[in-house]
Amino acid sequence: MSAYSWWREYQIIRSFFQFWLSRHKLASLPMPRPQAALPPPFRPYIFSRTELVRLLMAIERTPLFDPMTMRTFLLFIYGTGARVYEAINLRVSDINLQNKMVSLRRPEGDQRRMLPISRTLRNTLDLYLQSSAQQRGGTDFVFVTRDGRPLRRNTLRYNFVRICARARIHQEHGYSPTPGMHDLRHTFAVHVLEAWVREGKDLRQKLPVLSGYMGHALLKSTELYLRLVPDRFLKPLSTLQ
Repeated sequence: MSAYSWWREYQIIRSFFQFWLSRHKLASLPMPRPQAALPPPFRPYIFSRTELVRLLMAIERTPLFDPMTMRTFLLFIYGTGARVYEAINLRVSDINLQNKMVSLRRPEGDQRRMLPISRTLRNTLDLYLQSSAQQRGGTDFVFVTRDGRPLRRNTLRYNFVRICARARIHQEHGYSPTPGMHDLRHTFAVHVLEAWVREGKDLRQKLPVLSGYMGHALLKSTELYLRLVPDRFLKPLSTLQ
């Protein structure tokens, strides 16, 4: 196993135990000592706004689902920073259009977090729910195939790779030549931080808000995005001139 693969799996298992440690279900981390290898750097792909437009325009009709389903699905991830499985498991009953709120489920389905959404995303979901009512039939799932079945992650991943290739979006690092859908979640976080910098907000005070919104168990998981926002140093540097 390569050092990259070892560290990737090590961090996944470590995050699992850290989650339960933060909830006082474990006394300590039951993890072995890490191997003598450097962890891979945190280098997600951050879409530019121009690339996001190209991405949405590159969506085409497929035998399994129509372009509006894929477009709304991707906009939901980017607009909320939701995890892919949270978007797949979204139910109509989880959406409160009047109050502009959505409820995201964990894999086991019994634990949720409530998120406010923007007016733009609210209108996008409203339009999609109306247009896909017949397609959904009796199911409560929001995002479904043409025959009313819930979307599958592998099918989404395959089509997302094709869409990125069609939009001429590539990455030079990582194990795939194209970004993944999860990178839309990373892009959401970075774009939020960039907006706060432009507004002159104190990121030290705002970071816990973003951490809670994204469902991070530990604040340090959100702090990783700070290194991807170099503009945060502009104001401190200006005082040194």
